[in-house]
Amino acid sequence: MGKRKKRSQGKGRILLRGVLAGAATILLGVLLLAFFVYLGWLPESTISIGNTIIKILAALASGIAIGLSKTRAPWYFGGIAAILSLLIATVGMALYLGAFPISLNLLADLLMTFAIGSAASAALGRRSEA
Repeated sequence: MGKRKKRSQGKGRILLRGVLAGAATILLGVLLLAFFVYLGWLPESTISIGNTIIKILAALASGIAIGLSKTRAPWYFGGIAAILSLLIATVGMALYLGAFPISLNLLADLLMTFAIGSAASAALGRRSEA
């Protein structure tokens, strides 16, 4: 009954934490947006801008989760985690709706989430070194 060894955070665990943070943010955001539209607090015309805001917040959540990890991860891990969480949400919705939306909008969303997630991860990673 000695001391427990602290399990070090591997790069895969850090990436998984970022993906889960982004996916949870997307799920919560979509549920809240749908609830507010259902109650009539928001008009249906706000769904498009709401989806964009949810994607931005999810990318930030992924980058923040990576940037705040104790083990230093490369700056681009935040972007990769953001992309993976967006792809999980997109594939989930495609399976639910029965159609996969491959378009330039999806490519633009992936590039946007990579940039935001990477920037948040890099900013917080540098901050923790100081």
